[in-house]
Parts: sequence; structure tokens; C-alpha cells
Amino acid sequence: MTEKSKDGADVSLGPACLVIGIFGLVGLSLFFVYMSIMLMGNQGKRAAMSVHEQLIPWIERSLLGQNDRQVIIDRLETLAKEMEREELTSRQLTRLALRLTESTILQWGVVEQLNQIAQSSDLNEAEKEEFSKACDRWLHCASTGKLNMKDMEFGTQNVCIKEHPSGRLVPREKIDADRLREFMRRVTTMCDRFEVPKEDFSKSVSQVFLQVIEEALAEK
Repeated sequence: MTEKSKDGADVSLGPACLVIGIFGLVGLSLFFVYMSIMLMGNQGKRAAMSVHEQLIPWIERSLLGQNDRQVIIDRLETLAKEMEREELTSRQLTRLALRLTESTILQWGVVEQLNQIAQSSDLNEAEKEEFSKACDRWLHCASTGKLNMKDMEFGTQNVCIKEHPSGRLVPREKIDADRLREFMRRVTTMCDRFEVPKEDFSKSVSQVFLQVIEEALAEK
């Protein structure tokens, strides 16, 4: 689904890995993308093209809140310009690809929607507050890089479906209180397993995304 391809282990995977990662994120076929990057030059420019033509449009149609969506798109547009100017090293592009494919942040709009559904559900007031706190704690978990897409898909399994071919997680049409409680239980279990603190987490989704990008670009 959104797994990283490892077919090109014997060649430089900097820009190529970035493009492969992005296409994997949106659930598209990887083979021809991989081959075109391996056989042609201007790799930074082609990575930038995939950001413009695939990743940004995917985010524009995502469930992320408008403000977070715009901040993320603005940063990606700046990043694409850096790629076009060949300002990023292969190592930076490789780390960036890994962060983008491993990060759950671009799917976080579905968690926010689930919280909205919970707040208008048959959960009691204490459960609604607990649900909201569990979602914040899960975002904190995601910000540490410990939460991957496999974990996220398991956590949302009974309340979400995955669209094809986009790979986007969306809420199920009917979500009762018991399904919401099971989601909350899974989220809490994961956070406990990853030893995520229970105190309030103040960062927004877009701030966490910017952190992911900066960590990827920290070393040349």
C-alpha cells in the first residue's frame, strides 16, 4: 500500500527514494516512476515535479484543517524550489523520503474528524474529554516519529476505511459509540507502549509536519 520500495538497493536512492516515497504515499504505481528516475538525469527537478504534481494536490484534497493544509503546502512549495535548484544533497532527499513515507502527519485530518464525530456522539461527557485528550496524545506520539502508518491503520481499523487509489484514510459512514471506545483504547495502548507523556500537547499538525521536514534536512 504505502510501503517503501527497496528494489534499488545497489544505486543512489536520494532523489529517487523521495519520488518513490511520495508516490507510495498517495497509493500510485511505483515501477515506472522508479525506472524514469533511474534512467534519467535532473533528479532534483524530477523530485520537485512529483511534489508539485502529486503530493501537493493530494494534500489539497486531504481532510486536514484549512490552516494546517496551507502551512504544509507553503513549506512544500519552498522545498520544491530548493529541489529544482539542486540545493539538497542525496542524503537529505533520502531522509526526507523516509520521513514522508513513515510519518502519519499528512493523514491526521481523519483523526481530527473522528474527534468531531466523538464530540457529537453518544459518548458521555467524561468519555468525550478523554477521547480528545487521547487524540492529542497520539499526535504527540506521531511527532516523535514512533508512530508509523501500519500502527495508524491498525488504530483506525474499526472507524476508518482506506480509499483507493489515493491511500487516504476516511471515517466510516456509521461509527457508533462502541467503535469510538475501541479506537480510543487502541490509541491509549499505543501511547502507553511508546511511553508518550499524558500532559497536554500544544503543537498543531502543521507544526509537527514542519518539525519532520527540518529533522530530515538537518544534516547534509
